Amino acid sequence: MNREKESIRSLEPYVTNPTVCSVKLDANEGDKDLYRDLLKKLGESDITLNYYPDDSYSELKKEINNYVGYEPKNITVGNGSSELLDLCVKTFVDKDETILSLDPTFSMYSIYAQVFSAKYIGAKAEEDFKVNVDSIIKDIKENNPKLIILCNPNNPTGSVLTKKEVRKIVKSTDALIALDEAYMEFGDESLIDEVMDYDNLLIVKTVSKAFSLAGIRMGYIVANEDIITSIEKVRAPYNLNSLSAYIATEALRQKERMFDYVKKIKEEREKIYKALVYLGVKAYKSGANFVFFKSDIDNLQKKLVDKDVLIRKFSGKLDGYYRVSVGTKGQNEKFLEAFKEVI
Repeated sequence: MNREKESIRSLEPYVTNPTVCSVKLDANEGDKDLYRDLLKKLGESDITLNYYPDDSYSELKKEINNYVGYEPKNITVGNGSSELLDLCVKTFVDKDETILSLDPTFSMYSIYAQVFSAKYIGAKAEEDFKVNVDSIIKDIKENNPKLIILCNPNNPTGSVLTKKEVRKIVKSTDALIALDEAYMEFGDESLIDEVMDYDNLLIVKTVSKAFSLAGIRMGYIVANEDIITSIEKVRAPYNLNSLSAYIATEALRQKERMFDYVKKIKEEREKIYKALVYLGVKAYKSGANFVFFKSDIDNLQKKLVDKDVLIRKFSGKLDGYYRVSVGTKGQNEKFLEAFKEVI
């Protein structure tokens, strides 16, 4: 007997690539050594694992405040930005209401919509995956979405909406807009300083990318108090464990490390982009910690795996497209060396 609810019967589980390579550049992860010393500090801390976490996450929110400049009443935290975006759908979208996003974009947005029996619309990008703001606004007016999710910089293309463009979209509608800025530390167009200027905007951030802490699964939302209060009604108690909260707090206290790391990633990203273009590859300018490109080489991913390098391969409408994370200087050099050998 199939006991699944109707909305999820056509879904396939989200499966990560189990391939093991010494140069792993497929998942936009950061430098394993950036905050490695916090593991030792964690072991020396006085965390008590027999107690539930402080559900107000007061120390963590204090450091988020020091980073982005907003009080705890304007912040909620969660088990990665993925949980928080799921919470946004759970909080604000009813069955048969519409969620609008970009196409292509992060695949989980459409999955969240399907799980909650909502309609999903992907606003088509133009040639070269450029986002046409006027076209998005037209789609918004025609489809009247309850929630709009914008990934900026966009994953997997790396394209960036400017502040001016995001403002134009936000002002064009009363719909709630969730601005997913998971990669924005690598870009220069964050709207975080203006989030309180709009009553229909929330911004989702994470420590997975720029802070190189994907393994602790900590993200947060910044928004006006009304939006945060609504999400708090749905958020499960103790949704972030004590260990993750501690490490995220300590990393935010040492955010200068992240700033230095981001500077290096931007420099390495430009090197990879220019090297691919020089090799005749159709690569796309990126505002994130990866480079998206097209290649007609048969079995490119497998040929790179044979050289101990793993990148992300896409399929379906993006067949022939790839995404390589920007790693350490040594990892990037190994990727480019392997790529040159393949071609």
